[in-house]
Amino acid sequence: MTASTPGGPAAPEFRRNLGFWHRDEQALLQGATIAIAGAGGDGHDLALALAMMTGAAEIRIADPETFVPENSNRVAWADTGSYGRRKVDVLRESIERIRPRTRVVAYPEGVTVDNVDAFVRGADLVLDESELHYLHVGTALARTARRYGIPNLLVMNIGFGAIATSFAPDSPHTFERMMGLPEGISLAEAAERTAPFDRCVPYLPPYAHLDTFRATVAGAPLPSVVQGVKAAVSLGATEAFLHLTHRGRNRRRSPVFAPRWAYLDPMTMRSGRIRWARAHHWAGLATLATRSFLGVNPRASYAAEAPNGG
Repeated sequence: MTASTPGGPAAPEFRRNLGFWHRDEQALLQGATIAIAGAGGDGHDLALALAMMTGAAEIRIADPETFVPENSNRVAWADTGSYGRRKVDVLRESIERIRPRTRVVAYPEGVTVDNVDAFVRGADLVLDESELHYLHVGTALARTARRYGIPNLLVMNIGFGAIATSFAPDSPHTFERMMGLPEGISLAEAAERTAPFDRCVPYLPPYAHLDTFRATVAGAPLPSVVQGVKAAVSLGATEAFLHLTHRGRNRRRSPVFAPRWAYLDPMTMRSGRIRWARAHHWAGLATLATRSFLGVNPRASYAAEAPNGG
């Protein structure tokens, strides 16, 4: 979609973007191809936010799941009309209504060994929203993105906030290294591994209750609320903007790359960068445990039933 040219007038769909970024940057956004693995809470809303702000030439979406009532606490498009429908179909229809000139390519089978190359090849940015339960998917995405020289952005909601990092194609700080996976591990072996929280969840909300943390470490699903999803959208869409406009050389900061993480939490009114992920995780856990033991943190009920996706 070429609704603006460098220095020329902007189309009405994107006119309100100007003032916080340049026409040349909008042109870069509109020419982009974005691949998003995962169409649950974070992935669904991130895809829509990116479609709205970019008018990207192509958006690829992959997810094998369907919407169920458990998704409706955090995904606006999970409603009685979409229960039982494939997430990628609902998302594709929404994007096409908002940006009819954007080409939407859906992968209802999710990311697989057979399609990961086609899913990633030619993209300007890959977003991994496949969740920490599927390390083989994350590994396949990361390896393919590295092979094609494409940055890989990982965004997760946590509590009322969110965390994000990116993997540069030429960096030794890879997805596999972050997850503690041996170099060259097969995807079948990666599928049997569990994500180590001290490596991939550097920020623990100090207001969380220790019982919830214990349950999730034991394998129960991580709670997810709408505030966290919206924080993930804000943080993730901003990092994506920086990736997609880096060629514009408009005096902007670089995206946050591994081993560093960005975090944003409206509940604590704090945000920033984390350099030492594991140390930050354990320090956060000590604070969380102490506050829980002293009764400072609010109690929380916890439902251990596994919801359908992110």
